[in-house]
Amino acid sequence: MLSQRLSRPRARRLRKGAARVVAAVALFAGVTAAGSDARAARAPQAAPTSHALMRFVRVRSGGSACQPDCPEWISAEGKIVTGTADALARVLAAVGDRRLPIFINSAGGSVHDAMAMGRLIRAKRLAVVVARTAIAPCAASAGNCGEAQGSAMLSGAYCASACTLVLAGGIERYVSPMSFLGVHHLTEFVTKTQVRRSYAVRYLVLAGFKLELSRKLVAERRSTATTRRNVNRGVDDSVDRYFARMGVLDPVMKLTLTTPAKDIHRLTAEELEASRLATIWVDGASPVEEDAGANGLKGQPIDAQSGAAALFAAKVASPLERPIEGQPAALETSFAYRRGGGTVLASFLVRDAAGWAPMQPPGAGILLILYPEGTEFRAARPAAGEPMRVAIPIEAFCRLERGGRAVVSFIEPNAGTAAGTDEAAHASRPPVTIDPVGADDATLLFDEACPQNKAASG
Repeated sequence: MLSQRLSRPRARRLRKGAARVVAAVALFAGVTAAGSDARAARAPQAAPTSHALMRFVRVRSGGSACQPDCPEWISAEGKIVTGTADALARVLAAVGDRRLPIFINSAGGSVHDAMAMGRLIRAKRLAVVVARTAIAPCAASAGNCGEAQGSAMLSGAYCASACTLVLAGGIERYVSPMSFLGVHHLTEFVTKTQVRRSYAVRYLVLAGFKLELSRKLVAERRSTATTRRNVNRGVDDSVDRYFARMGVLDPVMKLTLTTPAKDIHRLTAEELEASRLATIWVDGASPVEEDAGANGLKGQPIDAQSGAAALFAAKVASPLERPIEGQPAALETSFAYRRGGGTVLASFLVRDAAGWAPMQPPGAGILLILYPEGTEFRAARPAAGEPMRVAIPIEAFCRLERGGRAVVSFIEPNAGTAAGTDEAAHASRPPVTIDPVGADDATLLFDEACPQNKAASG
């Protein structure tokens, strides 16, 4: 017969809990003292709002000249963190269909949220301006100011690191020579929080077996360590694809990959223009003009309800298979769309492939055919040096982004107009296939002219 006895542990035994790891991906947004004296003199003395979390405020200009219909914008200042994109989504939902521009002043932060913010901005087809906002009734420490009056300033405005991803999302990107725009290699901040817990445990020993009766937490210690390391190639590839989708080219991505994370490269005017990270340059103290009759961003209305007339253009060059008068030639095609319009104006100009001087096009004009529908448009041969122009309905143009193609044929002199006659008349010169989607600034043009394409794909 087995004997039973109850025993109580003479001493408490401690057991440690497992460590937990929390990781957050961000872009390092500090500026070191490294770099030339000239660059340091041009840059702001310190990265503004590098620690305060980004807040969004709907601001109306407080100038007296514009009353009662003063320009409005959304101020976005501070560090981008996880959840910032969600906060922007709530702000944009609150303003509805109004297209208020984003005035951003930020030293960067979370790369993932920055790209999400850029996608939200592009989906709403908003402009982004690198500018600071002084908000009269709202303290800098306030987390939320709702709506307020204020003024915008270009001098000292800062957009670095992940902030450039937000800027890239703008359908128009306003930059001033007085502002600082910088990039460097992406880094990943990994924060490890280790939790050690101590317990008082009561046991029951039964027939040589120890059974736990109760457990009480008696102590808990936490230790946190943060390390920075280069992001993996997958993050770099994601950012590269994002920039390409937004119509931003090198050298921005190249400089992002080659600039050490501890430093920052201030983008020059030439680099900003070549990459198209800046599409509009702004001079003066403020991007907002308040004189009577010129209220808005650079004097243009900045709300869709006010009928802004911004122009979006893209250009592509296609080589001709056969020379013209013994000279290699190319067909330069430009597409232009004015906000709110119902057509896209296509202009065709034949150029000398060597010196890029305008040339007289062959034949009597051109025939533009848009596939897959096979819609045809004609343009007569113009005066020397003048482009041939065709107005394309917006629906036909937008189908080009969804797998369509454009073909240009030169119409020979005295070509007939009966069915089937044109094909024989211009068959002696090979047609030219145009790729509007691959044109310079095509992303901005299609995003503005064809928002229904984005809605269908989403």
